[in-house]
Amino acid sequence: MNFLVERGVSERFLENAEEASEDERPRPRTKPINVRFDDFTLSRLKTLANNRNVGYQTLLKMFVQERLYEEEKRGAALPARSADEGAQKPSEDAEKRGAAKPRDWQSWAYEFVKENEGLLEDPDIDSIALSRLANNASAHLLELSQEIKRASAKEGYPAAQLRRMLKGYERLKKLTEETLALHEEKFGTSDEDIEGDVTEGAYDVVKEAERIVNESR
Repeated sequence: MNFLVERGVSERFLENAEEASEDERPRPRTKPINVRFDDFTLSRLKTLANNRNVGYQTLLKMFVQERLYEEEKRGAALPARSADEGAQKPSEDAEKRGAAKPRDWQSWAYEFVKENEGLLEDPDIDSIALSRLANNASAHLLELSQEIKRASAKEGYPAAQLRRMLKGYERLKKLTEETLALHEEKFGTSDEDIEGDVTEGAYDVVKEAERIVNESR
């Protein structure tokens, strides 16, 4: 950073630089927004957050993320159709959706862990990298916990698939907890007011994921 501050970057360098992949880009900082609620709704939100032992703003973000995930899944499952396609029988739609191969959540979770666990062995890893890994891992953990909840509620859902999902959850949870513990060990407990810090909801997300899975067992 000192080198860049003192000498800058040439136009030639910028023109020839390759675009970074999505995984290499820094995690976007959160942006404060104003959302107005009536007193009754806000009171309900705070009561529910208190019962779950999380901050009400953290719980609100969880609700938004969950709803976005549901709407995105619905949009992917129901693409826009032409008038002729709209005449297709509902039973045919159901058959196509039923024929879709379910996601192998255990393999997905294990692959994520395999790709990232080496970072914890890097003696030079910095706070930003650890924060990013903790936030990504906890977000995936919450997503998987919600899938486990949905699968548990389905009558006749294969027990073997549910066990695989739980194994993936446990492995992902271990990585998340190890990342948070390492961050605290190397950099201490950070100020929650620092924007984008690992403490911004990561611990609460893990607790929420645990709650969801425990209720599903």
